[in-house]
Amino acid sequence: MAAQAGARRIGHPRPAPQAGRHRHLLPQPGDPLPQPTATSPGRLLGWLLRRAATPVLLAAAASIVANVIQAIVPGFLGAALDAGIENGLSGRVWTISLGLLALFCVYAGADTTLSYVRIHAWMRTTFDVSRLVGRQVTTTGRDLPRQVSTGEVAAVVASDAQYMGNFLERLPGLIGAAISFLVVAVLMLRTSVQLGLIALIGMPLVAWIVTLVIKPLQRRQAYQREAQSEVTTITTDTVAGLRILREIGGEEVFAQRYRDASQEPRRRGVSVAGTQSVLMSLQVLLPGLFVALVVWVAARMAVACTLSAGELVTFYGYTAYLSWPLMEFSNSVQDYTRARVGARKLFRLLQVRPVAGSAEERLTLDPVHGSARDGALVDSASGVRIAPGRTTALVASDPSVSAALATRLGRFDDAEPTVTLDGRPPAKMPLEDVRASIVVSGASAQLFTGTLRAGLDVRGAAVPGPVAVEQLVAAESGRTNVAAVDQNVHEVAAHEAGDERLLKAVEVADAHDVRSSLEEGLAGMITEKGRSLSGGQRQRVALARALLTEAPTLVLIEPTSALDSHTESRVARKVHQARQGRTTVIVTESPLVLEACNEVVLLDASGREHVRVTHRELLARARRGEEAALAYRAVALADGDDEDRPSLHRPAQGTGVGGQARCALLGRAVLQAQALQREVGSGRVGQLDELVLVGGTGRAAGGVDLRDDQARAVRGGVSRGRQGQAGAGQGEHAGSQRSGPGPQPASFSAWTRRRREHDRDSSQGRQGWDGAGRRRARGPCTPVRTTVPGTDERRMTRTHQ
Repeated sequence: MAAQAGARRIGHPRPAPQAGRHRHLLPQPGDPLPQPTATSPGRLLGWLLRRAATPVLLAAAASIVANVIQAIVPGFLGAALDAGIENGLSGRVWTISLGLLALFCVYAGADTTLSYVRIHAWMRTTFDVSRLVGRQVTTTGRDLPRQVSTGEVAAVVASDAQYMGNFLERLPGLIGAAISFLVVAVLMLRTSVQLGLIALIGMPLVAWIVTLVIKPLQRRQAYQREAQSEVTTITTDTVAGLRILREIGGEEVFAQRYRDASQEPRRRGVSVAGTQSVLMSLQVLLPGLFVALVVWVAARMAVACTLSAGELVTFYGYTAYLSWPLMEFSNSVQDYTRARVGARKLFRLLQVRPVAGSAEERLTLDPVHGSARDGALVDSASGVRIAPGRTTALVASDPSVSAALATRLGRFDDAEPTVTLDGRPPAKMPLEDVRASIVVSGASAQLFTGTLRAGLDVRGAAVPGPVAVEQLVAAESGRTNVAAVDQNVHEVAAHEAGDERLLKAVEVADAHDVRSSLEEGLAGMITEKGRSLSGGQRQRVALARALLTEAPTLVLIEPTSALDSHTESRVARKVHQARQGRTTVIVTESPLVLEACNEVVLLDASGREHVRVTHRELLARARRGEEAALAYRAVALADGDDEDRPSLHRPAQGTGVGGQARCALLGRAVLQAQALQREVGSGRVGQLDELVLVGGTGRAAGGVDLRDDQARAVRGGVSRGRQGQAGAGQGEHAGSQRSGPGPQPASFSAWTRRRREHDRDSSQGRQGWDGAGRRRARGPCTPVRTTVPGTDERRMTRTHQ
């Protein structure tokens, strides 16, 4: 049955969810969730309490009934004992016994109701907190991680939501315990004023002593939770980049970082445990001492014949019961302490406001219903004007400068109102209209779990309906991965109307291999964050998704950085053709993409427009020696005459390779090495002829350990190809010792640009490098593809004739 539940079902109807069956336990998906207006963590906790007022009040009523019945049972037992001693098994004893039986029946019903309704209160609060966090993450987007760490957000949902739910679940029991305490105190006063006063004074005194431990416990718990959030952040970052870590051999480095970071919450947890153990000891010791005091006083009164035997038993029962309200009070204080810490974190999270538009505007945001507007885009800060209906490339020596300009065009920060669209500032337009007019596709491809169809057509995909709990349980029990659950509970059609439009976008983005790799095609499932796809496939799916929006203005940031040169060239041409007559802005340094653009805007270091012509014209000016064009060529092509730039084409002196050189075209691995370079702050990479990143072992061909988190980790991935006798198609990662000075170190970006130029030139049989480092005529080349160990990428080795 598990295999049947886990099987993929396409096009088969599933039973309709029984809406309303669980309406008394779970909030309905359509239930409104107002935005809390609380101005402090305490008021936020009160807002959550008011949201769950109905179940909390019902649970409090049931708790009062159950606790009062428990409290008065000793009185019935004492009365029965006195009646039996005086008159034997008389009718009074039977009457008391039947009364106790009736009370136990009522108690059973009240306790059952209490358990049911208090779970309702817990679930209401827990789901409200989760929905608040989900809505806040949705409305603030990337603005949230700037102020609150991802680990803290995950901790609020995973643990703090339950702590706040625990407090509201505990609250009805606390109310019932307080009422039953008053009832017992009154009954004790009616029997003996002395014992009653001992109970009324002693129990609050014991509770006050317990509260002395609460404040330091609360402070230490908050301190420990902060450390736990930091560890959670490291964990989520490591899991998200696990594939990259394996490919560069960084598992041990991050494992050690996690071990070091996890020691801090352990130490703080020990401190919390010490305080909590004192609290738990007091919870046992103080009530025990109190009971012993009351029993001792009552026994002396019984010996003095001022109390009967039944009254002595009754007082002992009352005193023993009074330890329960004290325990309930102590547990409630602990739950309140945790809930207050969680409410403080939730309150801080909810204080983050989106920097573009209002939260209310983002809640109702639907670009499909927005009014799209076309026209010239002008950025006054840089002086750049994007002409409508043309494909414009933005190039800068620092990629972050051009990316920042592209981001400003999409109105992601109202604090920088420097852009106008057709003469009107987007900051003064409805955000819905801006999103319908301008679409910005970032450099990192973000994909969600679901079908390929839903991942492509984000604006036209139908919203999944509610699902019965039984279906979710069945799907979970037979799942093989996260995506399997979604596929097993939602009906997925193999073909739908409008698929032709999606297939056209897939063709333009050259993502046909993504569709063919899924057995069900567009109905195939993609796992969380698109991890079932390679980096290049994710990038092409994101590009197809952006094209499907058909926005009048489309801004693409490094849309082909993870693609090989041949795919990159095809994608550049197809995108240019598909976007004819519409405005397209591309941030790139690839000469293949720049070649396909109508115009290129070169930005200076401050982000101002420096030059605006075509790619070919800039290269022609560079050959004439114009300074601005030379700066452009340094960014886009890394010309071979610059001796300070590493080359994949020319071997180092003394290697004996001669005119044959090999290069590894590792699109995604190169980007990962760039990220590692930035991480360790190296900034320079020396003597590159071939880059080999071997996953799993963490070692390069030359035996250099990549797991060292110093700058040499970047250089450690460098190895030379085998000498002339090694066949170019062997695909082995062997290295040979270098001799001679070789080229000087240079930036990784220059090296990757060199690779693009080399690949373009060699694919067309054009010029290359001779053994002395000079350009020479080059004959046709033979490409051979082999798999790079530890990755799903392809390595291309070329032998030039």
